[in-house]
Amino acid sequence: MRAILDFSSPVRSASRERRRLNWLAVAVDLGLLLLLGVLFWWALGFVQIGGAERLRLVRVWLIIGVFSGLLSRSHFQRTLLQRRQASLYIPVWAFFIAALTFMALGWTAALPLLLSLHTVWLILIAVALWFLHRMDPPLCLGVLSGAPAVPDNAGPQLFHPRLRYVLISPHQPGTLSQVDGILLNTDVYLQPDQQRLIEHARVTKLPVWSKNLLDEELSGKVSLDLVHRDWLDETTFYSSYMLVKRGLDVALTLVLLPVLLPLMGLVALVVLFNSGRPILFWQERVGKDGVPFRIVKFRTMTRDSERSGPAFAQHGDLRVTPVGAFLRKFRLDELPQFWNVLTGDMSIIGPRPEQWAFAADFEESIPLYATRHWVRPGITGWAQVNQGYAADVGQTVEKLRYDFYYVKHLSLQLDLLIVFKTIQTILTGFGAR
Repeated sequence: MRAILDFSSPVRSASRERRRLNWLAVAVDLGLLLLLGVLFWWALGFVQIGGAERLRLVRVWLIIGVFSGLLSRSHFQRTLLQRRQASLYIPVWAFFIAALTFMALGWTAALPLLLSLHTVWLILIAVALWFLHRMDPPLCLGVLSGAPAVPDNAGPQLFHPRLRYVLISPHQPGTLSQVDGILLNTDVYLQPDQQRLIEHARVTKLPVWSKNLLDEELSGKVSLDLVHRDWLDETTFYSSYMLVKRGLDVALTLVLLPVLLPLMGLVALVVLFNSGRPILFWQERVGKDGVPFRIVKFRTMTRDSERSGPAFAQHGDLRVTPVGAFLRKFRLDELPQFWNVLTGDMSIIGPRPEQWAFAADFEESIPLYATRHWVRPGITGWAQVNQGYAADVGQTVEKLRYDFYYVKHLSLQLDLLIVFKTIQTILTGFGAR
């Protein structure tokens, strides 16, 4: 434990290094913006846009890019281990703002090029952040002197390789400038001078974390034991992002259709030649507010796969065809669910919809299970990219902890993070059955 709770760590130099890396991240954002601006100007020549008009279009795009950077950083919810992810949202904000602006000004010919440019921009930022992440020094959390550094019931997440704990004292308030946040043991009574130090930290917007909140932030899931089932009601849950999310679902699906339709046609032919008809598999699932709907997938199992009733898919499941195993591994069987997104039964991102027979049992046996129905189910989700497929009740409880975290922290930032982790999941085949 002493290797992690290193009270003699060089926190001042670590803080300086982090500030330098933060400025480097800003420089990378601006450098990429200028580089892509030049690339955009050059590429616009291929869509028959003249010199003066081309320069005006690039100038508008650069202004939108700078504005989107300010918007992303000001609205980004900072977390301990995701300090610079605001950069990931700059090309997203910029794309939607630029697309609307270009359509309003009649520059519709540049929209396909705009989508390609922002896709490249997003990939370059992701690569740059990966390198910056590897250069990051450990995050320093302050613990009050005279109180236990870490609660006795601390979970394994608190002993994270990228966290370091340092002592802070009410008699030396300047030490707050050397830490990235404070870990507060809520089981210990605070002396008046300690309470003043905590209030000073909150006024200066230094994060103050309890053990449970820090554990939740590091693990990405909520402890169900700490939430009282009878205190929760769907009417208390409201997110203005839900309306924006629905609009983004429809817009993104329509934009992706030129790519999705040929890909789905190819997969359909493969399924047809491998295992015959039917090509599609329809099944009743539980959607938002517990309303059932029919989900559609490419068939990956034998025709009589449910002759004995609904059952979890297992590793090496004999019901899965050889081609079906490949489709499931890379999530290609889920492509027809973009139809469910257009009909409003699903979202691109959300908790995976469960079969009606399983959901009824889970709602009786698993506390808080119904909370996952407060939002639209998704093609991909926070539980899928972190845990994978749930094959029994125990894994379903663990999956619910991730789903509850998603419902609690529902936001564009979290959805974009899931998109990146989904790409990683597809490339690696993580969690498939």
